[in-house]
Amino acid sequence: MLSVITYSEGPAALLSGLLSDLVPGAVNGLIRDVLVLEPATGDPDLIALCEEAGARRIAGGLGVAVRQGRSDLVLVASPRLRLDAFALDRLGRELAGLGSAGVARGLAITGPAPPGLGFLAPPQGLVASRAHLLAIPPGMGPAAALRRAARGALRLRVAG
Repeated sequence: MLSVITYSEGPAALLSGLLSDLVPGAVNGLIRDVLVLEPATGDPDLIALCEEAGARRIAGGLGVAVRQGRSDLVLVASPRLRLDAFALDRLGRELAGLGSAGVARGLAITGPAPPGLGFLAPPQGLVASRAHLLAIPPGMGPAAALRRAARGALRLRVAG
């Protein structure tokens, strides 16, 4: 149902948490494939992590990864996103109930809001159609593209 695109941001250990969280979603059929945007220099730890997790490494940016994903529905995920089994189940139910109008807006996945002033938490992930993501200007980094594409999206708060 979903292609997941993520990226390396700092040590590979940060990304390993997200990749391990995605395993139950792959087992139950929610996640079809996982693609990791590769930095310009080959990080041996990242290469080993992707091989171990069964994720494909993609060079060339977000647009290339979106085109290579196996699903028309894509989750762009920050490596900081955490999805336990409950959150994956909830995500699957939300996607099933969205309908085409909801999918067109996208579904931003956030963590808890920062304490205090009640601001919305920044998106840690976004589920959107392939067409929506291909409209992002080429050359934009994945974190900036995630923030830009999440504007106006519906929101789903997860615990992690």
